Amino acid sequence: MMYQYQCACCNNKALSSHDKACSKCGSHHIKSPVSLWIFCIFACFAVAITIKLVHIYVQDHQDTPTQSTLLDVLNHDKDHSSISN
Repeated sequence: MMYQYQCACCNNKALSSHDKACSKCGSHHIKSPVSLWIFCIFACFAVAITIKLVHIYVQDHQDTPTQSTLLDVLNHDKDHSSISN
């Protein structure tokens, strides 16, 4: 697989990976195609870590009290009265 290196001065003229300078203008400013891939990988990695941390945070903070209904209170009182008899 051959990556397309590009000259920054010559309107992104394609160069081979072993060229140290542009054959058209002699510039040594050659852009590597790998930097975009590295940025994408790190961005995806950061998004995945953020999503996982939010997921863990939500799981740890779900200890909200539940409100009992009137039926639960009445049944609870009924259970206690039958136990004391």
